[in-house]
Amino acid sequence: MVESVACPAIRKVTGECLTAWAQLMEALVAERRPDRPVPPMGGTVAIGAIVHLSATAIEEDRDLSSMNGILAGTTYRLLPA
Repeated sequence: MVESVACPAIRKVTGECLTAWAQLMEALVAERRPDRPVPPMGGTVAIGAIVHLSATAIEEDRDLSSMNGILAGTTYRLLPA
């Protein structure tokens, strides 16, 4: 995490990947549920939550596999799936 913040090239690629991931999530939700519009920046909010929860687990020295249900549940609640 520290290296990615300190290196502009890594930060740029990471930002592009996170943006693409958020857009993909929004597109998938929009396709699956056209009757429920995705809120503005809904994918970005979901991705931000996922990144934060993962970083917190790493900081607390928890096994990331324990995060599966939490990450899926958080994403499900943040986007109108």
